[in-house]
Amino acid sequence: MPEVKPIAMGVAATRYGTPGDGVAATTLVDLPLPFKGSVVFNFSDPKEVKIDQEGSNDPYYSTFVKDTTDFIECAYVSPSNDLIAILAGGIHDTGTEGSPKDIWFEPTTVPDISKTFQCETQVHKGTKVVYTIVNARVMAKISQAPGSDKPELLLVRWYKNAAITAAGIVKPAFSREVLAAV
Repeated sequence: MPEVKPIAMGVAATRYGTPGDGVAATTLVDLPLPFKGSVVFNFSDPKEVKIDQEGSNDPYYSTFVKDTTDFIECAYVSPSNDLIAILAGGIHDTGTEGSPKDIWFEPTTVPDISKTFQCETQVHKGTKVVYTIVNARVMAKISQAPGSDKPELLLVRWYKNAAITAAGIVKPAFSREVLAAV
């Protein structure tokens, strides 16, 4: 059987949900499509740690350790205040029935927001690729002000955290799944 070689190109959907016990969310909410060209994968290289020994050009011992956190970044155009509150924290004041409002107030401390994040590619040659961060620490901010030729952007970084069950079992924190288009 020939190898299925997917073409992972373009973004068809991004989603978030509440992670389970060391596993990805089973119910996901669609996000708006991200700003064109804004999706970035920042998977860091490990840092080399070595023990040098006098009289040798080669290290006595070397290994690699994670130095920074991996993340996926994307930007959303002119998001709703409700979405900003979900991803950046803070309060969305909708007012009352007789006096409706739509105001987002920033959080007064750095929020602790964890979500499952999923990014799905467009279908090419009958397949698509779905990237999933099981337990993503979310950092979001308004990163671009509106201008005459540019929109307001909400920049969201989905930092990959460990996927550990309540029983202490470590599970994979990230996956890449190739699926047939249906």
